Amino acid sequence: MSYRVLALKWRPRNFDEVVGQATLIRTLKNALASGRIGHAFLLSGARGVGKTTTARILAKALNCSATEKPTPNPCGECSSCREIADGNSLDVQEIDGATHNGVEAVRDLRESARYNPARDRFKIWIIDEVHMLSTAAFNALLKTLEEPPPRVKFIFATTEYHKIPDTILSRCQQYDFRMIPARELVAHLRKVADGEGIKVSDEALARFARAAEGSVRDALSLFDQVLAFSGSEIKDEDIGALLGLIDRELLLAASRGIAECDSLALLELVDRLSDYGADYRNFTRELLLHLREILLVKLAPEGSPLLAPLVPEDRERIRPLAAILSEEDLLRMFEVLIRTESDLRWAQDPRVTLELALLKMAQMRRLMPMAELVARVESLAAGKPLPARSSNPAPLPSRSASASLLEVPPPMAPRPIAVAKPAEATPRPGSTPNASDADITTTEGLLAAMQAQARPSMAPSIRTASARLEGDTLLLELAPEWAVLAETHQDDYRELARKAAGRPLKVKVAAGAAREEPKVPSSAEDKRRRLVEEATKEPGVQEALDLFGGKVVGVREVES
Repeated sequence: MSYRVLALKWRPRNFDEVVGQATLIRTLKNALASGRIGHAFLLSGARGVGKTTTARILAKALNCSATEKPTPNPCGECSSCREIADGNSLDVQEIDGATHNGVEAVRDLRESARYNPARDRFKIWIIDEVHMLSTAAFNALLKTLEEPPPRVKFIFATTEYHKIPDTILSRCQQYDFRMIPARELVAHLRKVADGEGIKVSDEALARFARAAEGSVRDALSLFDQVLAFSGSEIKDEDIGALLGLIDRELLLAASRGIAECDSLALLELVDRLSDYGADYRNFTRELLLHLREILLVKLAPEGSPLLAPLVPEDRERIRPLAAILSEEDLLRMFEVLIRTESDLRWAQDPRVTLELALLKMAQMRRLMPMAELVARVESLAAGKPLPARSSNPAPLPSRSASASLLEVPPPMAPRPIAVAKPAEATPRPGSTPNASDADITTTEGLLAAMQAQARPSMAPSIRTASARLEGDTLLLELAPEWAVLAETHQDDYRELARKAAGRPLKVKVAAGAAREEPKVPSSAEDKRRRLVEEATKEPGVQEALDLFGGKVVGVREVES
């Protein structure tokens, strides 16, 4: 006897053996048991989820000769059931829409429907890939489909539901087949492996299920392919070598390099992929699924059905990564990988494209979210302490550490805002270090020197300030509107004063009374300059300029 592939050998023979379609099967069985049987059925869904198999079981249930009427549990042993299963029944015709897609084929079908079944209870047509029929063929079928003879049934199957005209859809009972959940697919593969006497681990079966993407037929075909190499015992390393699946260790190395912001490790990983001969697009898709697993471990509580497809060992290995990476980090990585997977299809140098994507994801962890940045600016403007960073790149524990001892490192302290140090200034000639020589001319010269050396965001506060020397102490009083700046940038004012004086000074900075500004001429240019200066004095604007290293280039007046 010739060898039968697993997809045919383990094809369901009754409704109870159909995998992953419990709701749909229950509806069909109840309809058969109650006698509420439609004249046309449309079975739609992805490849390998059981559409054609269910159509054959439905035909056996309608024509089973072991009972006097349609039954939800066909015997599978009578002549009608055996002939339908073998595909040689006179009353059950199985045709494909791609071959019989013309008007002539539909006319022959209509002519044949006028006659009673040769032996069975119903004359049944199973049309696979019915969306391949031409528009004229669909139109020719409409009248027969709406009012068929009482002993005629139609069962349509399609993978492209959207291509079927609405006039056909409205005349059929529609059943949508879903993709098979991973845990149900693994359970079915375990049943097949035990029935065939094959030794295989649960992790290997889970990899088959992931590669099949919800299709039973694809999973069994992959299973058959690996059996041809491994025999009755399948090793985990054989699966990746034969099917081109990415080793889990490479995925863990990639996610670890991203979490640690280790650019060199990521470049070395791509080099290993090149030596391994891996498909870069396939690696990108696998890494996307791996990051999804990290997100599930981070968000789902223990015992959640979302974690059921994950092998417990893998779950513990990625738990430290889930603790380090934030939800925002993972969402940004998803966007990069989805875009990269599409770009790799047309990239002239796929390796460079993948390297850039991995490096970009590693550097993303250093970015500060815009909402947090705004909150820090507002805190500075209000004179409040800076909030701690919500997430910071932190090194992962060593690979030899036990997963149960891994802890999330505490958030890093907020980094101080970098301040550009002014260049060294030459002491003004005529300025003396003695307090007895500290008259108004000297202090004004000192303020002028400080203003010349200050960055643009600090110069307006010095221009309206007053100063006086008391011994070796310089008392610097800023206008009241610069009180926040005086409090948060005292060190910068002290450094400016020391460099302007050309010698060490004790400097005290406080908010005092502001000097009167000279009256500004009313010309348009002077008015614009005055508005810029007034906007620059605003504490919030000042801190934004300080934070981003910018300057005010224009101001627009808003009428109240």
